[in-house]
Amino acid sequence: MNLLRDQDLIANITSPPPAVPYVEGVVLPADPYSKDSPVQGASIDLHIGNIYLPGEKAGDLGSAQNPRSEYVLKTGETAVVTTKEILHLPSHVAAFGFPPSRVSFKGLLMTNPGHVDPGYNGVMRFTVINMAKDPYPLERGKEIVTLLVFAMEAPSHADWGQRNPDGSHLPNEANVNRLSRDFVDVEKRAKEQGVKVSVWIGGTVTILTLLIGAISSGHIFHNAGIDDLKKRQDTVEYDLKNRVDVERKLQDFDSRLKQLQQEISDLKKVQNPVRPSANRSGQHP
Repeated sequence: MNLLRDQDLIANITSPPPAVPYVEGVVLPADPYSKDSPVQGASIDLHIGNIYLPGEKAGDLGSAQNPRSEYVLKTGETAVVTTKEILHLPSHVAAFGFPPSRVSFKGLLMTNPGHVDPGYNGVMRFTVINMAKDPYPLERGKEIVTLLVFAMEAPSHADWGQRNPDGSHLPNEANVNRLSRDFVDVEKRAKEQGVKVSVWIGGTVTILTLLIGAISSGHIFHNAGIDDLKKRQDTVEYDLKNRVDVERKLQDFDSRLKQLQQEISDLKKVQNPVRPSANRSGQHP
């Protein structure tokens, strides 16, 4: 296979009809060899066309029947995007798609980049996930994938078009909604952990009050245990506020609380030993 160079790609894109370009819809600047050109040394930059959101009802904005042209993807959210450009690969031409570094460095994960079979006709589609801390704006016309195009030594025996005579490769409602809208369940997990923290911390208020009272009146033990518990409580609350995984720390918090409860129980036994019951005659042995 031979990787097509910029001059090969530009010559193909600018060929007059009836020639069909390998990639339809590429807009070249006045200087097609400039830094701002979508055609670089051996690649073509493709751009966002339509945006589809999992979980949208049929006909609603973002659904397979009514795609969006822009959307701000929150942390952990998933979307399906198609390219604005349309591929028309003959049976002797294949391609590879990769997310450009200027996209991936901003935290956008593309789950299914890869090769494009010879004979393919249609837009490319990708599942993208925002793995960054900040929202990621998806917008029609923004770069989404870099395409490398190869000319093979001989045509395929049966190319993509022959294997897929219907030619359909657009997202449909079933395959879009198969995805989770929130890939890592950030909001769901935060809410669930919020309930746990509220219940657990709320339930410990009385216990902490009793512990403090016991310390001040009964010499049970020094303040280090209570101070440690309070610090752990503050850490859990901070982590929840900042969407940090708090499940492990909740377990640690609960374990320390049970330990303190056991210490109180043991010390009370020492301070208040159980006296033997009187015998039947009312006399102590």
